[in-house]
Amino acid sequence: MLGVEGETGFVGHGISFCAVCDGAFYKGEDVAVVGGGNSALQEALLLAETSKTVTVIQNLDFLTGEQKLADLLLAKDNVKVIYGAVVKSFKGGDKIESVVIEKGGNTETLNVSGVFIAIGLKPENEAFSSLVPLDGNGYYDVGDDCRCGKAGIFVAGDCRRKTVRQITTAVSDGAVAALAACRYVDGR
Repeated sequence: MLGVEGETGFVGHGISFCAVCDGAFYKGEDVAVVGGGNSALQEALLLAETSKTVTVIQNLDFLTGEQKLADLLLAKDNVKVIYGAVVKSFKGGDKIESVVIEKGGNTETLNVSGVFIAIGLKPENEAFSSLVPLDGNGYYDVGDDCRCGKAGIFVAGDCRRKTVRQITTAVSDGAVAALAACRYVDGR
């Protein structure tokens, strides 16, 4: 979350965090992506396939994602990147209608039907960090087997270290952890 005016009220009403999940709602519409790293570039590339226009709002004067992703994105005719800009607020009625940005001391209003925020993830795993080690990004340092190295404790879902964070992978983790827990209870 950006922590700006209007943001909380528009989550689910124009503000999204996953183009795979919500991008189809904005087919043929003007959308914005906030961020400039790999996640934002991937979101923008996916949205560019179906949206009328995609405006990437990056607070730095350059994109921080991989150059190959940036090149692919910048080659799209319906994509525009606004560098050195920060989101100040979101406006609209029942759903989002615009995003207000500030660049170089000036404000500008972009009319959009949707905004995808892709500025990174922050897991809230500290509560059990004494039981399960965290990696350098704050995720539980647990592999695909969902075992943490302590008997009887298993970790599943987006709170663990992984490369894909989708509901399908979280459900898969749940099944893996449940079967491991059953084996533990059965003494195997």
